[in-house]
Amino acid sequence: MTCPSCGSTRVFPSRLRNVWERLRNRLLDQQPYRCHDCSWRKWRPFELTPPQPDILPDDLRTGRTTGPVGGGDLDPLDPKARS
Repeated sequence: MTCPSCGSTRVFPSRLRNVWERLRNRLLDQQPYRCHDCSWRKWRPFELTPPQPDILPDDLRTGRTTGPVGGGDLDPLDPKARS
């Protein structure tokens, strides 16, 4: 999901603030979403699987590497190995 205000992809489900929001959440099958960049907040239908997310949980753990990192990849970064 992208933010309609700023276009950011950092839009996540927002916390329910009070009893009225919890009631609305149950009756309408909607939840509030918030943009972490511009603080936009609006109620939208539930999105269980976003279409083509830009960032996957595995990307956060691995740093978006294309494959496993080997010793040959790390040698150029080590000053002791260069001398």
